[in-house]
Amino acid sequence: MIHFKLASVTGVKFDDDVYEIVVPTKDGAIAIYQDHMPLVSAGAPGVISVRKRPEDRGDDVEHFAVSGGVVQIDGKTVNFLSDEVTASDEVTEAEAEAAVKRAEELLAKAPDQQALNEAKRVLARNNARLQVVRLKKRHHR
Repeated sequence: MIHFKLASVTGVKFDDDVYEIVVPTKDGAIAIYQDHMPLVSAGAPGVISVRKRPEDRGDDVEHFAVSGGVVQIDGKTVNFLSDEVTASDEVTEAEAEAAVKRAEELLAKAPDQQALNEAKRVLARNNARLQVVRLKKRHHR
């Protein structure tokens, strides 16, 4: 087991011993298990998946949307700090879809590079939120 703590500017979202964590990084998703090599990396917008026990099935895995952040691993603990963390029960599919649509409109109407970069960031964050909601929905049918 490895201890995982997920925190945002609004507080701790997850803090428990787990079997596996999959985190999005700038270089792609990485799976983290006990005794993982020490690492500090930039987190990317996407979905963090947490499997508490080796025997947990897909519908037992917890998912969180993150807006990016920083992951720190020392082999016994994993800390992920993000500006924004959304659990699957904190947003509805309709809300997430509407947010994605608004972000796509911002992207299409971006008047300059700065607005374009911000629209891309907002779109990535909202796509992650939508993915988290759909993962929960798919596993709870």
